[in-house]
Amino acid sequence: MTMRGIELLHGFSKFIGDYWVGETTLQGTTTTMVDNKLGRFGDDSLIDFYVRPINGPNQYDVRRVDNFVSSTGTLTYAPAYTIIPTIYQQYELHRYDPNIKYQCLDEARYRAVEDLFQIVYDDTLTGDGHSTSFDIPPSIRHGPVRVYEEISTASETTWNLLSTPRLNGLTGWTATNFTPTLEADRTTDATVPKYGDSCTRLYTTGSSVATYTQDVSSMTGVTASSAAGRKMTFGVWVYYRGFPNAQSVYTSIKSNASTDIISNMHAGNGWELLIAEGDIEGKNSTSLSVTITAETDSQGTVLFAEHAWFYFGASGRIRDNYNLLLGREVRRDDTTQKIYLNYVPNRGNQLRLEGRDYISGLGTGTPQNTNTTQVDGASAQILYGAAAQILFEREGMSAESMQQLTSRIALTDRRKSEVKDRIVMPSAPSVKSAYD
Repeated sequence: MTMRGIELLHGFSKFIGDYWVGETTLQGTTTTMVDNKLGRFGDDSLIDFYVRPINGPNQYDVRRVDNFVSSTGTLTYAPAYTIIPTIYQQYELHRYDPNIKYQCLDEARYRAVEDLFQIVYDDTLTGDGHSTSFDIPPSIRHGPVRVYEEISTASETTWNLLSTPRLNGLTGWTATNFTPTLEADRTTDATVPKYGDSCTRLYTTGSSVATYTQDVSSMTGVTASSAAGRKMTFGVWVYYRGFPNAQSVYTSIKSNASTDIISNMHAGNGWELLIAEGDIEGKNSTSLSVTITAETDSQGTVLFAEHAWFYFGASGRIRDNYNLLLGREVRRDDTTQKIYLNYVPNRGNQLRLEGRDYISGLGTGTPQNTNTTQVDGASAQILYGAAAQILFEREGMSAESMQQLTSRIALTDRRKSEVKDRIVMPSAPSVKSAYD
């Protein structure tokens, strides 16, 4: 579950007792807003507060109050708005700058990381049958807390529609701007091919988009028309080392009955399973094909492909085949940025690392109101508690004032224990630092 930035701002403001929503009762000027319901506050009592329209003209544009007349409910602020606030326009009043509150919420992600985080997975490490140490992927900022090893899935199955699905032959596939050859297994290279004795090597000069395609005419058990209205998955292991921003490598399902279904882009980290998954629209389909694509790159591109699947159904059949390595010790060394295993993963098998990362930041400017982060109504209380401490530390509150917040912080700690079992990372006593 996620919450939008504006929901977090309101929740945080209520948490620290700094939240007022009003509505103008008269049209103001570029420097004034009028709300006669503010008469409960004394003259000048709202000076140095912050006014923030939440709809209509000047939405979310914060101004600081420099004068307040209680008898008329008139707020005067600076600098002037370019658009005059309208009657019946909703606004917020904050003792503390809402922009600073947003900054505190973002910073609180780091202070509360032991209890608030998102679980991340990385599948980019490939066993070579020899190594026990691997570079820590950038996505695993904390951990890994669990390590899994791939259980390789056979591609020559009755449900796989492709011909030559192992990609250990060149029949059934058509190359455009690719030069396809077979890459044989060599004792000097423990990475390519991935599993078998050979795989397909695809080379392009990079001057034009290159594709490697299998048409439905080369497949068995499927026609273009029978695919219409069905969910289908095309997945293939692709080895590529390069710069993803310069070269886009991906897979796709093409049909004249629907728009192209495109996989994730290859990240350039070696062997990656590229999966295109989606629905073929329920029309009279007359064409159907699957494609490996490399877009243009001035440097040229070399890819390797091995084991492909095209079938009716969802991607979990080939995506989630990993075995949890219970009892396997994993050590992380942040000095060398490596993980160390006490066993040798099988050649060609991927390692899936389960780690954790900070919850998403809300960013800056207007988008922070609609941007989301990975908390819900309960776990957000943890974020509010950390943000409150940051805010009041930043504001330089007195010890006496800080004591007023103690009960709220204590409440947060109690709520933390209530939600911890639901949001906390699974324990992993076998994962140790390099110094243990």
